[in-house]
Amino acid sequence: MEAFVGIDVGRNFHVYSVVSSAGQILGSGRFLSDGDSAEIFLATLRKFDIALIGMEATGHYWRNLFHLLRQHGYTCRVLNPVITQYYRRMSLIRHKTDAVDAECIARYLAATRPDGQELDPQSHEQLRALARLQATIAEQITSTINRLHQLVDQSFPELTHHVPQLRSAKALALLKRHPTATSICRARRLANLSYGRRGHHLGQEQATRLKKAAQSTAGHAQSPADELMIRQTVEQVLLLQKQEQELLTAMEELAQEIDSGLQYLLTIPGISVKSAAAIIGEIGNIEQFPSAKQLIGYVGCHPRFHSSGTKEGHAFMCKAGNKRLRRILWQCTIVAIKYNPLVKAHYEAKLAEGKRKMVAIGHCMAKLVRIVWAVQTYAEPFDPTGGSRLAAVRH
Repeated sequence: MEAFVGIDVGRNFHVYSVVSSAGQILGSGRFLSDGDSAEIFLATLRKFDIALIGMEATGHYWRNLFHLLRQHGYTCRVLNPVITQYYRRMSLIRHKTDAVDAECIARYLAATRPDGQELDPQSHEQLRALARLQATIAEQITSTINRLHQLVDQSFPELTHHVPQLRSAKALALLKRHPTATSICRARRLANLSYGRRGHHLGQEQATRLKKAAQSTAGHAQSPADELMIRQTVEQVLLLQKQEQELLTAMEELAQEIDSGLQYLLTIPGISVKSAAAIIGEIGNIEQFPSAKQLIGYVGCHPRFHSSGTKEGHAFMCKAGNKRLRRILWQCTIVAIKYNPLVKAHYEAKLAEGKRKMVAIGHCMAKLVRIVWAVQTYAEPFDPTGGSRLAAVRH
């Protein structure tokens, strides 16, 4: 008798339910998320003729279990939690527990019998992990720079009039050496301050302007404690920038090693090395998307309509796909509207139709996804004139 297994994945333990093809419960239980308990669970599975095992994509906790089951020859499927949520509602089950979730997953598998699922190759998983860590560090850099702005505004608010970007090598080198206006006034060789990889110097002219501004500053925070806070914040920014650069280098090298079409993505105006590597990591094997429309659905940038009877609702972006990939492509779209001729023309056409700017950007994002799909699928560089194959996905 074929059996289907549903697993509710948790951090410390997992709950499972085994049902027959008719939905009859054959067994259930729970096991800890350690090696010994997993072996006991595998021994339990051997008692049944397992056709398919399903689990929800709960954070990262499902990955170890998925790999373990695949190594032992079981066919597995990772489900979107939204699917099991709607299936539970269809079954008129109002309460929610781990055991109920596991049973719903098992019954869903028995009813629909979806195909098994292979994870992306390990190199794609590594690239995805690197890209997500890089995005996290980029957010930390922005947060730390904002905190540095707050400290500088209280110590030397005139500094940004002369050095606008506090994340620049010049500003960070200056604040690390002379954190406050008082410290700048005391500096004897400010013009010789070196910054950047090429060893640029501040120069006598700018040093004179900074000292003059520091002498009449409106900032009040000039104590040793203020110097310490600014200096340590700068050191945090420098450390984060170093870590981000190491990740970007590793991402580029890994993307080139797996021969995933990085060179083709880089021909698209609006997509940088960082964005291209992140896109490859999030998409994985492009062959799993037979059409551009399916990739758009995976990203979640397609329009969604809600109308009933005589009531006509406005279309809005679905946002039900990969939010990390959608955020990356949204940023790329903003740049592509300026420098990519196809996307720029599409944006202007939507504005001419009376679309609002944000709506037009959403259409351009879908346009960019189509281009990404085309250059990856056909393994050819971007053609600004559209080309024979790209013309098939222009609309």
